[in-house]
Amino acid sequence: DIASRYPTLWTEQVKSRQNKTNKSSASSCDQELQSALEEAKQPQKDNVFIPECAQGGLYKPVQCHPSTGYCWCVLVDTGRPIPGTSTRYEQPKCDNSARAHPTKTKDLYKGRQLQGCPGAKKNEFLTSVLDALSTDMVHAVSDPSLSSSRVSEPDPNHTLEERVVHWYFKQLDKNSSGDIGKKEIKPFKRFLRKKSKPKKCVKKFVEYCDVNNDKSLSVQELMGCLGVTKEEGKAETKKRHSKDLFSLSSSLNSSKLVKSDI
Repeated sequence: DIASRYPTLWTEQVKSRQNKTNKSSASSCDQELQSALEEAKQPQKDNVFIPECAQGGLYKPVQCHPSTGYCWCVLVDTGRPIPGTSTRYEQPKCDNSARAHPTKTKDLYKGRQLQGCPGAKKNEFLTSVLDALSTDMVHAVSDPSLSSSRVSEPDPNHTLEERVVHWYFKQLDKNSSGDIGKKEIKPFKRFLRKKSKPKKCVKKFVEYCDVNNDKSLSVQELMGCLGVTKEEGKAETKKRHSKDLFSLSSSLNSSKLVKSDI
């Protein structure tokens, strides 16, 4: 069973440990290492996976589980195994800079084709998605009965669109794991089918967003595929959004916003 499970999927053991370590932010390798060493001291816990860390809380690109002989490549910022890289009794060749959260997310989507949804149609589609999400966020913040739909205090460095994506990501990330897994993506797919157009753009959009092909979405991936970036967010907001964003921002700022862990 170990042979089939290591390490194409992030094991429940590691997932649970990282969630416990720090639910409000991505756990660093150093934090997970401490947690793993504590776990290894417990009786009948001699098979615990202990990560190898690099400087700055990052993971070493190659991780191994000595008792099984397996090694695999990981994303150095999250420690997530990269599917298809596992080897046994030998070191895999890994990219030292493979990250889940690239600094220039926009570059990853610049030349990326959305199947069945060329140029102008893609712009129309992204506009419709962001308009619908913006409206939903305003309604959620204005409605006191929706206590789960919390929004962070406005960050002066964030555009309205960035705030919208962060808010929606938190609604989807029910287990606070820092990414949107297979089950959590389902409401997003329903939302796209119901509120966006043209419909042809919906079919392959989630696959388009999943740039590292790990069957889950990070907040950076969601921002990137929706065309929301720090560098261009303000210009893109003015150019692309059809709504009166000033009134939308006013609605948000006049509502009672609750500090959260976004």
